[in-house]
Formats: sequence, C-alpha cells, structure tokens
Amino acid sequence: MFVDACLPKNNEEEFIKVAEKLGTKALLFLYEKKEKNVSLLQSKTKLELYSGIINGSAKINFAKAEQQNIANKNSQFLYGFEDLEKKDSFHYRRSGTNQVLCKLMKTKNKIFVLDMEKIITSSDKETLLGRLQQNLMLIKKYKLDLIICSFATKPSNLRAEEEYKALIRSLGYQEEARNATKTLSKFLL
Repeated sequence: MFVDACLPKNNEEEFIKVAEKLGTKALLFLYEKKEKNVSLLQSKTKLELYSGIINGSAKINFAKAEQQNIANKNSQFLYGFEDLEKKDSFHYRRSGTNQVLCKLMKTKNKIFVLDMEKIITSSDKETLLGRLQQNLMLIKKYKLDLIICSFATKPSNLRAEEEYKALIRSLGYQEEARNATKTLSKFLL
C-alpha cells in the first residue's frame, strides 16, 4: 500500500481531496512541533490517515539528514541528503552520502527518504537529479531501505504513486522503484 507524506498547515482536508483524486490509499501528515489527532478527519474519508513529527520524538519521526540525526535513535527516517553540500566536485557529485554513512545507516536501521517536492520546486533540477542518482547507486549497493514521498506543503504538489516509480525507473533503478512506494506502509501497519 502506498502512503504519501505531506506537511499540512491546517489544510488537511484539501490534502485528503487531492489524494483521493490521485488514488492514494493513505496519507501521513507530518507536523513540526507535535502530532495532531487525525481521528476526526479519518471519519470523513476512506483514506487511512496517520500523523508524525519532523525532528521530534514520536513513533513516526522524520529528521533532516545531519550527522547527529544519523546516530540519534529517535529519528528513523532521514531526508535532505542532497542539500548537505553546496557545490559538486569537479570529478564527482557531492550527494550528501558516502559509503561510511550508508554503512552506519544500515547498522542503525535508518531509512533513506527521497523528497519529491524538492525535485518539483528546485531551480537546479540537473544537479539535484545527478545527486539523487548518486544516492540511489549507494542505496542499491548497501541495500538500504528507501522511501519516496511528496513532502508536499501544498496539496497541488501531491503526486500519484506511478509518478514516483517513474522517476526512480528513469534514473535506472527498477527494483528500488518497486519497493520505494511500499516501504513506509510496512512501518505504519
């Protein structure tokens, strides 16, 4: 089952309407400070709704990719690796990950999260996609769990599951595309 994650700002009902049109089965609402109770919204829709926190301590906790968060036991889902370095080297992409971090993430059972909204809104898509491809190569090599979700701040930035898979497939990673949209549901159910 595909679960998409988004960052609502008191517009959860708009996200639900768009997600229903896209055929999404479940939504994970991520909040900055504390989780909101989504049971009232749940009664109004057929979607399964979940809530989690960014950079906090909850059952579902997403954290920006930084050295302390990789070692932190509370943050299980890590995103934003592509933003860690400002400039690429002349000889290789500085994608924010390397073999040492990937081995550490594997031993700590961390999950690599790809942020679709960053790709949609980026002004330098070529560099971002190059860094993303570098990270996918390392994810495959070290057999890390991968999640791709929208992280949409606006309902219009939500995408259908097939669009996420198509992006990863277009970068040359068939197996990862199949699993990337299913991984989050394993942790929620």
